[in-house]
Amino acid sequence: MKEIEVAIIGAGPAGITAAIYAKRKGLNVEIFEAQIAGGTLNEAVLIENYPGFEPISGAKLAEKMISQVKKIGVKINESEMVVSAKKNSEWFELITDSNKTIKAKAVILASGAHRRRLKVAGTEKFEGKGISYCATCDGPLFEGKDVAIIGGGNSGAVNALYMKNIARTVYLIEYMPKLVCETAYIEQLKEKGVKIITSAEVVEFFGKDSLEGLKYKEHPSGEEKTIYVQGVFAYIGIEPHNEIAKMLGCELDEKGYVKVDLKMKTSLPGVFAAGDITGVFQQLIVACGQGAIAAESAYRHLQNMAK
Repeated sequence: MKEIEVAIIGAGPAGITAAIYAKRKGLNVEIFEAQIAGGTLNEAVLIENYPGFEPISGAKLAEKMISQVKKIGVKINESEMVVSAKKNSEWFELITDSNKTIKAKAVILASGAHRRRLKVAGTEKFEGKGISYCATCDGPLFEGKDVAIIGGGNSGAVNALYMKNIARTVYLIEYMPKLVCETAYIEQLKEKGVKIITSAEVVEFFGKDSLEGLKYKEHPSGEEKTIYVQGVFAYIGIEPHNEIAKMLGCELDEKGYVKVDLKMKTSLPGVFAAGDITGVFQQLIVACGQGAIAAESAYRHLQNMAK
């Protein structure tokens, strides 16, 4: 059994920032990441709004963050999923999927969120056979083919622009009457020749062994139309990884995000949360800021415990 002062669950931007600030406070801190360090930042095609950096890929920025936190001596337990968590007197007891037990005096939840899955007829049949949730991962497989991006927010727009460099034809489909991404992206989409379809509800995916197309319903007319594509990339929002928060008994909002105050405190003393799991304006810079605040709050919590 290992004893540490602060356990951070999640090695995305929020978790890494929290670790940097906690370590600089002299705290014994470790990060536990269920998948790969960097989190969903690794999937970002291009980051254009992070101060101090010219446009940079998410994977490259994640690499820089990981390198920084490792250089100051923080251990990242990569592919080490925390599967159990409970409070025992003054300690939190965490158990990982490799059956390691960690005792921590404070916990920072920075486990992020995952992309919301499509709930459309044919989705299960064609996931991995044309339907994907990561254009940077699977986009090259559709070189010279026709694809559709579902979701007109910033993520959808950025990935539509990315796929325009790979695919023959790119459709961008949005349920609302107009795209909800930043205005700057709309201009780029038009310049690049992305075919924008709004007021459209996707109702079915079809094909034989692999995806061949989709059907959508126009609003408000209800008219059904078909487009033929070999690939679909969905960017329709995210859902929080809140399993550990639930185990610990942290209060969640109606969408499952962890409720925090301005100091990133959850409803359970000693547990803090930062990043996409809080549901607060899910942007890279916000996640980093919340991570810094969570680390400071954890430090103050430990100082009070020692009195």
